[in-house]
Amino acid sequence: MDKKSSNNTLENIKEFALTTLSVNNRKTVYLIIAIMLIGGVSSYMNMSRESFPEVQIPEIYVNVPYPGNSPDIIQDKVIKPLEKELNTITGIDKIEATAIQDFGIVKISFDFSINPDKAKKLVEDALSDARSDKDFAQDLPINPTVAKMDMNQMPILNINISGDYPVQFLKEKAEYLKDKIEGLPEVTAADIRGVQEQKLKVEIRKYDAEAKQVSFRDIETAIQNDHLAIGAGNLKVDGIDHFVIIDGKFKSEEEIKNLVIKHEGSNDVRLYEVADVSFGDVDTVSFARQSGNPVVMIDVKKRGGSNIINAIDKVKEIVDNAWGTEIPKKTIEISLTNDQSNQIRSQISNLENSIIFGVILVVGVLLFFLGLRNSLFVGIAIPFSMMMSVAFLNMAGVTLNIMVLFSLVLALGMLVDNGIVVVENIYRLMDEEGMNSFEAAKKGVGEVA
Repeated sequence: MDKKSSNNTLENIKEFALTTLSVNNRKTVYLIIAIMLIGGVSSYMNMSRESFPEVQIPEIYVNVPYPGNSPDIIQDKVIKPLEKELNTITGIDKIEATAIQDFGIVKISFDFSINPDKAKKLVEDALSDARSDKDFAQDLPINPTVAKMDMNQMPILNINISGDYPVQFLKEKAEYLKDKIEGLPEVTAADIRGVQEQKLKVEIRKYDAEAKQVSFRDIETAIQNDHLAIGAGNLKVDGIDHFVIIDGKFKSEEEIKNLVIKHEGSNDVRLYEVADVSFGDVDTVSFARQSGNPVVMIDVKKRGGSNIINAIDKVKEIVDNAWGTEIPKKTIEISLTNDQSNQIRSQISNLENSIIFGVILVVGVLLFFLGLRNSLFVGIAIPFSMMMSVAFLNMAGVTLNIMVLFSLVLALGMLVDNGIVVVENIYRLMDEEGMNSFEAAKKGVGEVA
């Protein structure tokens, strides 16, 4: 093909509009590049970091305790009436039910077009309608619970407190940390695990009760009536109204033992005369162990949309300040497990290393083929494109998570390939066709595009 026919071919090439506009308005483009770089760096520094993107899964769980009943009874008296009401709701994708001894579980999966909060409200209304049906069990000892799937309820950090102390003492220290941690705006909850709750045991001695003519109802009524805190109105002192509360709740085991349960003339019958009073552990619902030793554990849960790294750093600062002041450092050991910030920091570090090595390798390789100036053009495009992408992601409310980081690394490879092809094509037109740099940029990018 001679030079004349080649020029005719180039004249037929459509220019890429964005490139042509940029070449014709170079000073404006320089200003936009500066703004995007500053915005990208600022967005990267302030962007919320998470392990995974927030996904709203419209799955609702209904838990129905029904102690003392077989799976067949739970199926007939609980699950079937509830499923009957749930079938009237539009937008449900699937209903799964499980009946076991003493317990029934119903999982309701909605279409993703329905908000989880709305789905939960629909299920709560259906449960309320089902409970008013005569076929539904009317003797449930505990109200059913309705919960939605929430990925933010997964702990981002576990704080383990152990030492040669009673569990109740460790619990007091855990509650101190819990109050401090829940005061952080990035934290939605800090749950304590590994502590057995105490319950009051009143074991009536049959013959002593009969001798004192005390019934079970007398004891039950006396405990209920005396274990109260009631308001007693207002008391004005120095012109200021003070609300008066009479706190009649039991503070110790001795108070309960000395409770008057019946008046016999001038003699009072006290609880310790007819019953044995003691405190014991309730049924165990959770264990916390570290290296075989019992510990009190705090599960820290992040608030949706907040920066997980900032949240964990602030929690660590609270623990460090309390350990040695409120918590004895020599005799109590505090350890942190399930620290998700380490994984996120590693992922971000890998992205930064990929960008840096990408720039070095591209500039180094292209230096031998296209020269220093051209290799620098491609090398500069890599960090600029990354920062520009981060700025747009931050404006869209996207967090920096493993999915975003992985996609940016993939895009990095495509960016290098395209940069090499475009720069090489521009210089081919300058060498072979004798075009100036501005015209070659317009035609070269247009030909590739």
